[in-house]
Amino acid sequence: MSNNVTLRHLRAFVAVAERGGYTAAARSLNIAQSALSRTIVEVEEELDTRLFERTTRRVVLTASGEQLLMNARRVLEEFDSAMSRFQLYHSGLNGVVSLAALSSVASIMLPTFISEFRKGRPNVRISVKDGFADEVVRYVRDGQVDFGITSFPKASGQLICEQIAADTLVCICSKSHRFVGLETVSWNDLNGEDFVAFDPLSSVRTCVDRALQIAEIQLGTITQARDVGTVAGLVSADLGISVVPSLVLPMMQFCEITQKKLVSPAVEREIYLVHDPQTPIPPAAGFLIEMLRHAAMHGFRTPNGARWVNKPKAELAKKK
Repeated sequence: MSNNVTLRHLRAFVAVAERGGYTAAARSLNIAQSALSRTIVEVEEELDTRLFERTTRRVVLTASGEQLLMNARRVLEEFDSAMSRFQLYHSGLNGVVSLAALSSVASIMLPTFISEFRKGRPNVRISVKDGFADEVVRYVRDGQVDFGITSFPKASGQLICEQIAADTLVCICSKSHRFVGLETVSWNDLNGEDFVAFDPLSSVRTCVDRALQIAEIQLGTITQARDVGTVAGLVSADLGISVVPSLVLPMMQFCEITQKKLVSPAVEREIYLVHDPQTPIPPAAGFLIEMLRHAAMHGFRTPNGARWVNKPKAELAKKK
């Protein structure tokens, strides 16, 4: 007895067994009856046993045939089920999407995308890690996530980076601060002001420090905090002003603060979609990435002060 019985053999055998004859079975399989007969002979020769007793009106399973039918049905059911699951996965209709994003992006921008994505793919599981810019890059580089959304991407090695959005830097201050009476605030107005800064690992800190350096601004006393809520609380308590990207503002609404347009110059934080070209992208993740790439075209809105980039261009984040 050999092990050369194929799924084609099993399907032919089950069809004959369930329909009680070759004519009906051949019709259900859309093959010639002679071809079906040869297939059954091949199965019997491979297994070295008779599977059917043939009468003038119908075929009847032998004891060996009964045993094979039970096993064949189980094999075919498992195979068909596995192929069905694979087709769903290949079509992006199931599976897992894992991504990492800046906290402001994860809480303000992503929920709308995920909600829309889920409407067409309710069986896809989504995992979101939030973190600082460099943390997002590390998650991508280490293969912990399928892709990331970050700012100022730096990488050990090479990642593909596509700018998909940007948000404007704004100044925030307490309700009692002198800036409240101003229509806009310039970077020069920040000279000598006490300042509440984000953690050095934050993309906000990187963006603000760069702008302050270009404008040659000398700040007063600096208070540093990691969490967005903590920064908002410190500013609300008049321990200093701060400069934040527009996407962060909805996360600060619980505090009594005032926001002012920051000008001369207006500065944007660029937001990038980042992935490792050496890491395969699951189909479901690919669909979500395409939604992000073409957000403006699909009509996704942004909070005030943020915008989508219509035609993202892929670039390499080279080792720094």
